Amino acid sequence: MTSTTALTHTFSTDQGDYTVAATSPVPGLFVYEIPDEVEPESIHRWSVGHHSGLLIASAMDEADALRGAHTIADLADWTKDVDALRAQVDRDEMRERIAKAFCVNRTRPRV
Repeated sequence: MTSTTALTHTFSTDQGDYTVAATSPVPGLFVYEIPDEVEPESIHRWSVGHHSGLLIASAMDEADALRGAHTIADLADWTKDVDALRAQVDRDEMRERIAKAFCVNRTRPRV
């Protein structure tokens, strides 16, 4: 695995925007822990997100989220915008890889 860079990442929820500490194990992707008030009943506290704020996957721990980001790294240039990625990424393959990394896919089923 490559080293990660400490950053912040902003994502939106129904409750508002959140800026959290994050790492970027793959250019264009972030791994971060969601705040306690976001989905408080969820056991999936770690997320893999696109730089746009789009949530890709959730995991129970940081190691699984990092593994999830690395397993999809070669599917696309994740620094591209969401529309470009929707045209490029094989969503079934992405879901399969995410699941093998012990993550839950969180993208919407639209292209």
